[in-house]
Amino acid sequence: MFMTRVAIAASFALLTLATAAPTGSAFPNRLDERQSVEEAALRFLRAFENLDMPSFISCFAQDATVFFPVPEPPQRFDGKAAIRRQFDQVFTAIRKTSINSGPPYHRLNPENLAVQLVGTNAAIVSFHLRNSERIGRRTLILERVGGAWLIVHLHASNVPIPLQSPQQTTPNAAASPGSRGLRPTTNSR
Repeated sequence: MFMTRVAIAASFALLTLATAAPTGSAFPNRLDERQSVEEAALRFLRAFENLDMPSFISCFAQDATVFFPVPEPPQRFDGKAAIRRQFDQVFTAIRKTSINSGPPYHRLNPENLAVQLVGTNAAIVSFHLRNSERIGRRTLILERVGGAWLIVHLHASNVPIPLQSPQQTTPNAAASPGSRGLRPTTNSR
């Protein structure tokens, strides 16, 4: 009797694990989703590097919101039209100070890019952009809309790079030459 109960319990446990655990085919789908989100984020960054407004603004949902980093205005920008107007000013400033007369006008090399899937239709992407003066912290919240991943919120903030003695080290201290915040103060390739 005891062995029968053990056999039934073991069978039930195996059945529960088999139906609850992701199958081998579920992992590639999750990896595919993560890759699809990362590609959307990189498409956004390439359009920003090239100052290609049509491609850039198409990365945003109609009701998207953005918090810009300093020196931009501190209020939240609501909706694609408001976001476009503010980025028009950012793009103009970058074109004026860029050493390049054509695309790419600046380089955005995301460091420590992380993709977090939230359910099946939402994702968070976070990364750093670094230049000689600051670390740009960026968070994108994306939603799958009609099969495409669109930015529903962008939060951008900058922190100055602290002065350090040669003996001090910080996590992820390797700088990417040419990385920029939203408005670079110097341009290099």
